[in-house]
Amino acid sequence: HLGAREDFSAAMTYYGDKAKVRAYAARFASPDRSELVSVVIKPSNQLKITFLEAKDITELGTLKEASKLFVPGGAKIYSARTIKVKDQEGIRTYYFYEFRFDRQHVALMATVDSGKTYIAAATAPETRW
Repeated sequence: HLGAREDFSAAMTYYGDKAKVRAYAARFASPDRSELVSVVIKPSNQLKITFLEAKDITELGTLKEASKLFVPGGAKIYSARTIKVKDQEGIRTYYFYEFRFDRQHVALMATVDSGKTYIAAATAPETRW
C-alpha cells in the first residue's frame, strides 16, 4: 500500500550524473519508505545545456548517451530500450531504463515535451523487486 507524500519539494532524488535537489511533481512511498514511485518534471535545458528548447528526448542524445543523464554512475543496467507511442501530436519517444543502484532496483521512463523532461521512476530494494 503506497501513501502520498505531502511535501514534494523537501525530497531529493539522484538520477544520472546531473544529480541535484529536485522538486517532485508526484511522489508516493510505502509506509517504511523503502518503495517509491516518483515523477519529476524539469526543463530539458537543465539536463543538457542548449540554447534551443528540446522537443523530443532524442535531442538529449541516443538511448545510450542519455543514460548518463538518467542512470547514476556505477549502476548495473539490466535493460534499456526506446519506446515510441503515437499521440495527438505524432510519435512521442520514451527512454526506459531498468537498473540496480546501491541495493535498489529502479525502473525509470523519461520523455520530453515542449522543452520539459518528464521522468517517472519506481524504486524498491533489490530483494523485494
